[in-house]
This record gives sequence, C-alpha cells and structure tokens, in this order.
Amino acid sequence: MKLSKEEYKALEDIVGPEYITQEPVIMETYNQIWGNKLAFGDKRHNPPAAVLLPANTEEVQAIVRYCNKTGILFKASARAFEYVATYLAKERGILLELKRMNKILEIDVKNMHAVVEPFVTVWELQNAAGKVGLYTGKPGVGYTASVISLACCHQEMTISQLYTSGYGRNVLGCEWVLPTGEILNLGTAGREEGWFSGDGPGFSLRGILRGRAGANGGNGVITKCSVKLYPWYANTPITYEMKRQPGECISAAMLEKVPDNYHAVVLTFPNTEKMMKASTEIGQAELACIVAPAYLATGFMGEGNDEQWAMMQQEKPQDPTKVGRSVPVFVNGHSTRELEYRKKAVMAVMKKWDGYLDPEYNDPKELAHRFQYQIWSVGTALRGTGDFMVSIQGADGSTEMQLNYRPAEFDAFKPFSSRGEIVQPNMGMSYRPMEHYSLGSSGGIATGYDPWDPESLAAAREYMNLVYDSNSPFKRFSYTNRGAMMQVEDIEHIHERWGPLYEHCDVWLQKVRNMLDPNRVADWSGYIPPQYTKEKKTET
Repeated sequence: MKLSKEEYKALEDIVGPEYITQEPVIMETYNQIWGNKLAFGDKRHNPPAAVLLPANTEEVQAIVRYCNKTGILFKASARAFEYVATYLAKERGILLELKRMNKILEIDVKNMHAVVEPFVTVWELQNAAGKVGLYTGKPGVGYTASVISLACCHQEMTISQLYTSGYGRNVLGCEWVLPTGEILNLGTAGREEGWFSGDGPGFSLRGILRGRAGANGGNGVITKCSVKLYPWYANTPITYEMKRQPGECISAAMLEKVPDNYHAVVLTFPNTEKMMKASTEIGQAELACIVAPAYLATGFMGEGNDEQWAMMQQEKPQDPTKVGRSVPVFVNGHSTRELEYRKKAVMAVMKKWDGYLDPEYNDPKELAHRFQYQIWSVGTALRGTGDFMVSIQGADGSTEMQLNYRPAEFDAFKPFSSRGEIVQPNMGMSYRPMEHYSLGSSGGIATGYDPWDPESLAAAREYMNLVYDSNSPFKRFSYTNRGAMMQVEDIEHIHERWGPLYEHCDVWLQKVRNMLDPNRVADWSGYIPPQYTKEKKTET
C-alpha cells in the first residue's frame, strides 16, 4: 500500500498542487542514481510514493508532522549523489526534494561565515564568497554537491582540510527539523547576535547531528545552516576564467595559469613512506593549504560514461608506484613575501626526504588544471547515466597504518585488474588529511567498472564484499569508513558485521535513532536500522 487519495490530498494542501507529484516518469528518475545498479542489480529500489517540493521550514514541519500522524516514511534529498540519498526502505515513503530552498541567506564577511539553505551548491557558495575574498573548501564529490549535505548529512573529508578543516567541523549553527516535526536550533542559530557558533551552553550536539559521518537524511531535515569560511588569497575572484577549445566538453575547460598569491607543485619521493613523512611534516607545520598524497587527479573526464569508459580502456594507466609516492602541494600567502617563504620551506622539506620535481607532473598547464580541480572541484565528469565507479575508501588512521593498509588493498585488487574486469585503480587513489595530519589521514581509492557488463559488475561486487568483509585481510580497517558513508544496512549489513567488534557501537547508534524518531517515520537506511533483518544477504 502506498498513499491513499486522502493522504495525497493532505500533502498537496501543504505544498500546493504544483509541488507534489506521483508521475511514474518522475518517480522512476530516483532509481537512476549513482550506485543503484551495483547495489540492486536491476537498477531498481522502491521508488517514492510521491515527491514533494516544500518551499520553507514551515512546510517541511507540516509534512513531517503529517508523516508522524499517518506513519508515512519520509526522507529529505538535496543534490542527491548516491543510491543512499534516494533509497526508501518502504513503498509507503515520500521524498522531500529541497530544490526550492536554494538561497544564500547571508555572507558575513567580518565574521567569515555564510548561512545557506539546502539546495545551495558548493560552487554557488564558492562563487559568491570568492567575490568578497572568502573560500569554503573543496569537496571530494564535486562542486554541484549541497553545502548542507556535506556539512550536516554526509561524510565529507577532503584534501583542503589542512586549510579549511572538514565540512562537518565548519557547522556554525543550524535549523534542524527533527523526525518528530519539532525544530532544534543548534548553537547560535536564530539568535540576534548571528549564526557564529555551532555550540552553545552545555554539551555539543554536533556529534548527534552527524554521528561519525552523517545520517544521510535519516535524522530529519536541516533547513538552514551556517558554515565557516576562510580567506581567498588570489587577486582575482574564484570565477577566474576557464577556457576550452571549440567542440570540447564542459569538463575540459581549464585555467591557463595558477592564480596570483598561489603556487602549485608536485613533489615525488623515492618511496611512499618518505612521501607520507614529508606530507605530514608540511601539514603539521601549516605551510600549505593543500597537501594531497597520491592524489594526482586533474578532474578531466569524458563528456559521459561511455566516452569516459572508452578513454580509460585506451589510455595507458599511470604507474601506481610512482603515483603512490607523489604529492601535489599548494601554498598561498597574504603577500609575495609570505608566499616565497612558504615555497622555500616546502622545498626544504622535500630535500630533507630526498624528494624531487618530476617534469611529468610539473608541466605548468597540468598544474593549473590540477589546481582548479583540487581547489574548487571544477572539472568533474558529467555522469548522467549513473553507475560508473566504485569508491573503495580505506580506513582512517595514522600514517603508519595507511602505509600497511594500501599494499594489502592493491594485492586484493590484482586478480580483478589482471582479468580486465575493473580498471585503473590509481585514478582516484589518495590519502586525505585528518585535520593537519595530527590525526593521521584517510586513505581513498576509486576504481572503474562497466555496469552494463555482467562480468565487470559481478567483479565490482566481489571486490567490495572482500574489502568490507570483517574476516577479510583488511580486518578492522574498513568499518570506520563504510560504516557511516555509502550504505544501505539491509543490503550490505555493515553495522551488523562490524558493530560487535567495536564495542557494540551500533547499539548506541540505534539508541540515538530511536530517541530522535520514536514513531520511526524517518528513513534511516543510510545510518542505522531500528533492527536488523533476520537473514543476511550475501550479495552487495
């Protein structure tokens, strides 16, 4: 049973007839999200029973309260990226598409923060903030991502953390519609003095808001959020002109040079251990705004999935051993003098650890393209057809742990790569800093597969199962990532497998879930279920 006519009419009365639909073509659109075919095989999960477009907090509250009254499941969505963003555990569930809530409400230049609504993208905030000399940070998932989703609802650690910290650390107050329909203002949200702090008297609730890496829409709806901003040092705004040749796809647009007051370089070392030691030293000395070990992506990809897959099969893969011991380093400065000091200090660290500047990675044109991608996320592919890459991000931890973990991951990958079922394991490999490396780093790897090739799809599933199996060679390394990122517990059973090994942390997650949502009307698929299914599924 989905929605009755009476229920649909009641929801229609809240948002208006133009902003609710059950049209099959629209409902099925929400089954065309990245990762669906990998997770569900036939690229289908429960489509929503209706999609609503609320205009403001009051309408969101009214919808949520009606769901509590009738038992309808709900989930909010803004700039949905993965299947977890639109998956609904029941047919009797609705999606709140927040695209009408799309305003930058304030940019406070003096106090360096911005207040935004859910559908504001990173690019929109970057563009607006850059015009007044401010910067918000580079997300790993691309510049079309929702600022609020990154800050409040989903894991977002990225390479700009040395300078901007992680998005989750930058929450300076938010307006939160709980699963009961009540409003909770975190920090100084709604106060006359402004949205300048994510905390208030007493203990912080930001940990409850995000867990380790976000509830993925399960714990209600964040309708407004203030995020911290940082100085933008270039003399030009962030809308620095990018150019492409006639006939080239949008993702081929490039900067012609690195902006003034910034400097980009790629350092290469004799081995990965020395590369990581040098990266840690540069990070902890706070010499650079970005230190991205093994992250040599420039963002250039084909116009679509078919074009990109063809490119990947034709191109000669990079040497993963060389990639794994190279690190892009970007420095900035208030003045030419400060910039020159930072550049010299970085070079001194490079020499200390026997590094050098490899001409292959330090072509000025490539450095400019790498800069635009790693600073702004500009240049990502247009993946209109959904499944294409499987992200196998490793665990968080110390440099030493990462150095032990990554070789094991590549060894596990070799059989799949040798058969040609999954390609280019180096394309998305990186170590992302945890703070300024004082907390270590987070290892990441993205591999390509063809969702329309049964053998490639099966191999991708097999590889994912291996990496996230609690009895695999990776042992404890995987849970801290996959346990709160892209997952549907009823399919992947991440918490059920790993929670008992981590002092039953899944039990505490369930306590939080049941406290916030006593009537169980929010869809917590991407966080923690109210209870486990009796039978585990063996296929991802």
